[in-house]
Amino acid sequence: MVKLDPNQCALVLLRAIEERGQRRGKPLTRARVSEASLKALCIRETITREWLDQINEWLLSAGWILIEAGGTYGAIKVTVVENWPRVASAHMQDDLTQIKLGKFVFKQWNRLLDKAAWEDTTVKKVSKKARKAPDRS
Repeated sequence: MVKLDPNQCALVLLRAIEERGQRRGKPLTRARVSEASLKALCIRETITREWLDQINEWLLSAGWILIEAGGTYGAIKVTVVENWPRVASAHMQDDLTQIKLGKFVFKQWNRLLDKAAWEDTTVKKVSKKARKAPDRS
């Protein structure tokens, strides 16, 4: 039985992305790949984290990255990610200071672990007062 090495798998995956872009009529910048499709494309019975890392070494050479997203995978062009809004620790300094001092109450952020909290994609302004940890003195 033939088993593709990570280089060969990256090539097959890149060709599948290219082929889908051709059918679509324009190049892709991202694509969803089911686990079953990834196994079929790469002639694999299992997908391991180590094996994905090896595939990504080759995909990165072409400017792509493969990410695991629950029961599916996403192939993303790196230049697209580089243009996404950036998250920076500089804007979290008040909270980080409280965390380092052991005074931060993480419970106030528990809502962020609920998918429903992320369903509304509109930007909501949060006042500095609402972002600060409650005074525990």
